[in-house]
Amino acid sequence: MLFFERWCAIETHPEWAPSMEYFRLSEPFGIGARGVLRAVGGEEAPFRVTAVGPGFVYADTTELGEVELTVHHEAVDGFDGTHVELSAWLVGPGEEEWARRMSAEVQDSLERDLAALAALLEK
Repeated sequence: MLFFERWCAIETHPEWAPSMEYFRLSEPFGIGARGVLRAVGGEEAPFRVTAVGPGFVYADTTELGEVELTVHHEAVDGFDGTHVELSAWLVGPGEEEWARRMSAEVQDSLERDLAALAALLEK
Protein backbone atom coordinates (compact mmCIF):
# COMPACT_ATOMS: atom_id res chain seq x y z
CA MET A 1 0.00 0.00 0.00
CA LEU A 2 1.37 3.39 -0.96
CA PHE A 3 2.09 6.06 1.64
CA PHE A 4 -0.96 8.25 1.04
CA GLU A 5 -3.28 5.30 0.56
CA ARG A 6 -2.26 4.14 4.02
CA TRP A 7 -2.51 7.64 5.47
CA CYS A 8 -6.01 8.05 4.02
CA ALA A 9 -7.07 4.68 5.48
CA ILE A 10 -7.88 6.53 8.69
CA GLU A 11 -9.00 3.50 10.67
CA THR A 12 -5.47 2.03 10.34
CA HIS A 13 -3.67 4.98 11.97
CA PRO A 14 -3.33 3.32 15.39
CA GLU A 15 -1.45 0.42 13.72
CA TRP A 16 1.46 2.76 12.96
CA ALA A 17 0.76 5.97 14.92
CA PRO A 18 1.74 5.30 18.52
CA SER A 19 0.30 8.69 19.51
CA MET A 20 -3.25 7.74 18.45
CA GLU A 21 -5.73 5.45 20.19
CA TYR A 22 -8.31 5.60 17.39
CA PHE A 23 -9.77 7.43 14.39
CA ARG A 24 -13.40 6.69 13.46
CA LEU A 25 -15.24 8.19 10.52
CA SER A 26 -19.02 8.47 10.69
CA GLU A 27 -19.35 8.78 6.91
CA PRO A 28 -17.42 7.73 3.79
CA PHE A 29 -13.89 9.08 3.44
CA GLY A 30 -13.56 12.31 1.46
CA ILE A 31 -13.29 16.05 1.90
CA GLY A 32 -15.74 17.11 4.60
CA ALA A 33 -16.07 13.62 6.11
CA ARG A 34 -16.46 13.82 9.87
CA GLY A 35 -15.50 11.51 12.67
CA VAL A 36 -13.92 11.31 16.10
CA LEU A 37 -10.38 10.62 17.22
CA ARG A 38 -8.60 10.05 20.47
CA ALA A 39 -4.94 10.61 21.13
CA VAL A 40 -3.34 8.29 23.67
CA GLY A 41 -3.99 9.82 27.09
CA GLY A 42 -6.33 12.42 25.63
CA GLU A 43 -10.04 12.96 25.26
CA GLU A 44 -12.17 12.10 22.26
CA ALA A 45 -12.37 15.01 19.80
CA PRO A 46 -14.32 15.58 16.59
CA PHE A 47 -12.37 15.96 13.36
CA ARG A 48 -13.06 16.40 9.67
CA VAL A 49 -11.12 15.65 6.51
CA THR A 50 -10.14 19.02 5.04
CA ALA A 51 -7.98 18.11 2.04
CA VAL A 52 -7.46 15.06 -0.16
CA GLY A 53 -5.43 14.82 -3.32
CA PRO A 54 -5.00 11.19 -4.36
CA GLY A 55 -1.39 10.18 -4.00
CA PHE A 56 -0.10 13.51 -2.74
CA VAL A 57 -2.10 15.34 -0.06
CA TYR A 58 -4.17 14.61 3.03
CA ALA A 59 -5.23 16.96 5.83
CA ASP A 60 -7.59 16.80 8.76
CA THR A 61 -8.78 19.38 11.24
CA THR A 62 -9.50 18.49 14.86
CA GLU A 63 -11.82 20.59 16.98
CA LEU A 64 -10.33 21.39 20.38
CA GLY A 65 -13.08 23.49 21.86
CA GLU A 66 -12.97 26.85 20.11
CA VAL A 67 -9.54 26.12 18.60
CA GLU A 68 -8.95 23.95 15.54
CA LEU A 69 -5.76 21.98 14.89
CA THR A 70 -5.08 21.23 11.22
CA VAL A 71 -2.44 18.69 10.26
CA HIS A 72 -1.48 18.77 6.57
CA HIS A 73 0.64 16.13 4.76
CA GLU A 74 1.83 16.68 1.22
CA ALA A 75 4.18 14.83 -1.12
CA VAL A 76 6.51 17.29 -2.79
CA ASP A 77 8.88 16.53 -5.66
CA GLY A 78 12.33 17.92 -5.02
CA PHE A 79 15.78 17.79 -6.54
CA ASP A 80 16.59 14.64 -4.55
CA GLY A 81 13.25 12.87 -5.08
CA THR A 82 9.83 12.99 -3.48
CA HIS A 83 9.44 13.70 0.22
CA VAL A 84 6.53 14.34 2.56
CA GLU A 85 6.10 17.75 4.13
CA LEU A 86 4.12 17.90 7.34
CA SER A 87 2.71 21.08 8.77
CA ALA A 88 0.32 21.78 11.61
CA TRP A 89 -1.37 24.94 12.75
CA LEU A 90 -3.95 26.17 15.22
CA VAL A 91 -6.73 28.68 14.54
CA GLY A 92 -9.14 30.21 17.02
CA PRO A 93 -9.38 32.08 20.30
CA GLY A 94 -6.44 31.21 22.53
CA GLU A 95 -4.41 29.61 19.73
CA GLU A 96 -1.18 31.07 21.14
CA GLU A 97 -1.80 29.42 24.52
CA TRP A 98 -2.67 26.11 22.87
CA ALA A 99 0.50 26.37 20.77
CA ARG A 100 2.65 26.94 23.85
CA ARG A 101 1.07 23.97 25.60
CA MET A 102 1.16 21.46 22.81
CA SER A 103 3.62 22.41 20.05
CA ALA A 104 6.50 20.21 21.25
CA GLU A 105 4.17 17.27 21.86
CA VAL A 106 2.51 17.58 18.45
CA GLN A 107 5.88 17.92 16.70
CA ASP A 108 7.26 14.85 18.48
CA SER A 109 4.19 12.73 17.80
CA LEU A 110 4.04 13.71 14.11
CA GLU A 111 7.71 12.81 13.66
CA ARG A 112 7.29 9.46 15.46
CA ASP A 113 4.12 8.64 13.52
CA LEU A 114 5.71 9.50 10.17
CA ALA A 115 8.81 7.40 10.95
CA ALA A 116 6.64 4.45 12.03
CA LEU A 117 4.56 4.64 8.84
CA ALA A 118 7.69 4.84 6.67
CA ALA A 119 9.15 1.80 8.47
CA LEU A 120 5.92 -0.15 8.00
CA LEU A 121 5.82 0.59 4.28
CA GLU A 122 9.49 -0.37 3.82
CA LYS A 123 8.81 -3.94 4.98
